[in-house]
Amino acid sequence: MNQEEAKRILERLKKYTEETTSTKEKALQALSNAGLVKANGQPTDLYKN
Repeated sequence: MNQEEAKRILERLKKYTEETTSTKEKALQALSNAGLVKANGQPTDLYKN
């Protein structure tokens, strides 16, 4: 990976972060899609203490 590729990836990550955290609902949906929380916001069994 060269610097130009790294720069493009970083820009895409920043855009994704801004979009995903723009509202509570979008953030919850992203966490749910990743399998970290259930739709109600509670952690999935894998992420409970």
